[in-house]
Amino acid sequence: MTKTSKINLTVKEHIKQSKISCTSMVVTVFGDIVSQHGSWIWLSSLIKALEPLGFNERQVRTSVYRLVQNNWLQGNKVGRCSYYCFTDFAMAYYEKAERRIYAAEQADWNQNWILVLPISVPDDKKEEFVKSLLWQGFNTLVSGLYAHPSCDASSLNEAIHELGLTGNVIILNGSVADLNSQSVIKSLIKERWKLSELEKNYREFLDFYRPLCQQLLNKHDKSEQLSTTEYFLLRVTLIHDYRRVLLRDPDFPQAMLTQGWVGYEAHDLVKRMYKVLGEPSTAYIQENMKNAQGKLPDATNKFYQRFVS
Repeated sequence: MTKTSKINLTVKEHIKQSKISCTSMVVTVFGDIVSQHGSWIWLSSLIKALEPLGFNERQVRTSVYRLVQNNWLQGNKVGRCSYYCFTDFAMAYYEKAERRIYAAEQADWNQNWILVLPISVPDDKKEEFVKSLLWQGFNTLVSGLYAHPSCDASSLNEAIHELGLTGNVIILNGSVADLNSQSVIKSLIKERWKLSELEKNYREFLDFYRPLCQQLLNKHDKSEQLSTTEYFLLRVTLIHDYRRVLLRDPDFPQAMLTQGWVGYEAHDLVKRMYKVLGEPSTAYIQENMKNAQGKLPDATNKFYQRFVS
């Protein structure tokens, strides 16, 4: 058995054991890749790209259909060929996630907490608004008051505007007044934000990807060379797994976390791997993935700014 086939089997077995859904993987491909190469992709190209990961044609077609029904993808038919891209709704969601997934470093904390107090949110928007807050890392300090230590409120402001809640929510900035309150808040963070569970997820992520990272960075071992297909598969799987953990991470500043927080190691590993995977995986994309005009266009300038300080 060749090294190449071992890599394929390792990734496929990982996807099977992790119970990664085809629908979720399709979203990753559109976010990480298609959005950077002209936005549209031929369905047959998507089917071919996901086949080595263990997803068959029926699964991909079913996943695309579900995403269209849920307003994540929109389609266009040219002759007998079908092409798909993110909807405006999906792109807005993805752009918020993108800022976190491909961040170069965590921004410096200004010691302020953002406090969100919903005043009169309509019943038909409450669930979606709370879901958006939780996704951004907010949680309740006391009943009805959501909080997060952050210096960037851009995603929060976008969510409030998109839901039409500009006049229904109060946003406050606050800081901790004394050391005792700081200690109480750190205890609340551990309990309310379930950091122990998050830490476990990060460690599982690192256990799988550390050996692959070492292999990629070992430039002198010719037996470790991979095909462009495998670089592509590793890139997609890496970002998919990282996205699943990271978007459950409340993204707290270092001062609010335990010493040596494992999330920082995971970020560094992804940053290093993505740098190595970028060029050869892009070669696969341009050789094998197509839209209505033919091969996918070159990546946008935004792609080359990922993980760049």
